[in-house]
Amino acid sequence: MTDPFATVVRLMWIDDLIEEEGQIQRSDIARAFRMSIQQASHDLRRYMQLNPRRIAYDPSPRCYIQIEGSKPLFSRGHRCAAVNIASAVAEHYLAKEQFN
Repeated sequence: MTDPFATVVRLMWIDDLIEEEGQIQRSDIARAFRMSIQQASHDLRRYMQLNPRRIAYDPSPRCYIQIEGSKPLFSRGHRCAAVNIASAVAEHYLAKEQFN
């Protein structure tokens, strides 16, 4: 994988949310990583390139749904690491906003 580190972390986080929740929306990514919906869309497209049989778009709830029987792209340990990184970043921004 030749993606930048930050992109790989987001892809791991996406993989984990899909595994845990069974679905994901672009707004989930945008909110977690404080990024635009366009960047979140780009990350989802990249994820689908790497693991094309993992999720499918469902227009009714406007989200991507896990395909039954699909396998995660990353190991559980890697997905947990990404979740920890995202949590640490969120805490950093929350603390920073409280002091401003």
